[in-house]
Amino acid sequence: MENSKEYQLYLEALDNERSAWGRRTAVRRLCDCKTEESLYYLNELIVDRYLIVPDWLKKIAREYYVSLCLEFL
Repeated sequence: MENSKEYQLYLEALDNERSAWGRRTAVRRLCDCKTEESLYYLNELIVDRYLIVPDWLKKIAREYYVSLCLEFL
């Protein structure tokens, strides 16, 4: 699981060294994977118990999470 594409995108979204656009793109690409694993990582970005993810990115991740959940229904 740690070598998966979804995990790599999750790490890109958390990377403070990346631009805001790069982090946002990582979240979008994570949603485009359309897997249960991507749902898990999007949820991790939304919850973020460690206050690493900025609020603007949480909002974007939440929007993608909801749209992906609706596809799974």
